Amino acid sequence: MLKNIPLTIITLALLLPFTIFSQSGPGGVGSNQGTSDLIIWYRPDNGLSTSGTLIDTWTNSAGLPAFDISETGTRRPTLNTVAVNGYGEVSFGGSQRLRTGLTLTTSNFIINQASSFLVAKADNTSQTSSVYTTDPLVGSTRFTNHIPWNGTVYYDIGSCCSQTARIQVGGLTGLLNYSIWSYDAHPSTGKQLYRNENLLQSRPGTSTYNSHSSQRFNLGAATSGTGGFRGDVTELVVFKQKVNEAQRIIIDNYLSAKFNQALTANDFYTQDNAANGNFDHDVAGIGQASDGSSHTDSQGTGIVRINTPSTLSNGDYLFWGEETKDPTYNFSTETTNYREQLNSKWRVSKVGDLGTVSVSFDISAIDLTGKQSCQPLQLVVSNDSNFTSPTTYDLTVS
Repeated sequence: MLKNIPLTIITLALLLPFTIFSQSGPGGVGSNQGTSDLIIWYRPDNGLSTSGTLIDTWTNSAGLPAFDISETGTRRPTLNTVAVNGYGEVSFGGSQRLRTGLTLTTSNFIINQASSFLVAKADNTSQTSSVYTTDPLVGSTRFTNHIPWNGTVYYDIGSCCSQTARIQVGGLTGLLNYSIWSYDAHPSTGKQLYRNENLLQSRPGTSTYNSHSSQRFNLGAATSGTGGFRGDVTELVVFKQKVNEAQRIIIDNYLSAKFNQALTANDFYTQDNAANGNFDHDVAGIGQASDGSSHTDSQGTGIVRINTPSTLSNGDYLFWGEETKDPTYNFSTETTNYREQLNSKWRVSKVGDLGTVSVSFDISAIDLTGKQSCQPLQLVVSNDSNFTSPTTYDLTVS
């Protein structure tokens, strides 16, 4: 089922529809099947295996088992459930970690470019630690960050620690609170570090990481060469190639809504605000950035896929998100017109004019056995949450 619809949508409600593979990574960027540049995705709402509150294993949601991370005994960090906007956080106390085996290769890991996204907060600013690192941490070649190292934030790629390899930002406040840290590295465009979408630093060049066969990937970083992180992490995303500007903005808006962390720039998805109903979940987006880079097909962690905008210009974006966290879909009778309506809704935020788009739905988790064959499935669209003046679109299951 595909429908072209005008982008005047404020709220979406399903009376239902369809399944198709699409961009299933964070915010709809990359694939969760291990077939894209998305190599690491540690989500608090997927893949955590615990003994009590201690985390034994965190399965990689990017679909690459080489980056599943685990630990045993007193090395295991603690899971604090529903800690951040209803999502869990992983708490490290300085001696805990989760790490891979010796499974890094030149084909599955970074070399001289990357993009990473981290939502984290520190317990103190005097620690000399890494949040994540290649293990062991050595000066000759590394992929690591320090938030903070004695009050200063560092990101390193390749041979430490010249400006070619390093981002270094001091004088920051609020490190004991959650932030969204976004890092890009590419040989031709250099390195950039953003905090809540605010650019902190840009430096030219990158260095080459080349210790794949002898190092592990370590979250929590309790290993030689660095102190272990003391603080909390909710989500970590790593791409082995640099994402474009539009994709970075989409991922940051997804993380902002999910963890209720305000962006200081490029805050384009506004349906996560309390006044708009807190549609915080399964956010995805399409759009085109001011530099002309674009992303035009997204589904993310939810069931709604939108793609192929008919017109797209710099600064145009469309985001959508769901009101329900971890929904179990079922139908209830809507008494005004006596129709069966799905028990969750979606809202969209639009910036600019994207023309028409194609919309499809993954209904694999929805039981349609009770549907009468003569009754259509419909997408219901309205400019208000009460659906007082709805527009409906008949849908086709295929």
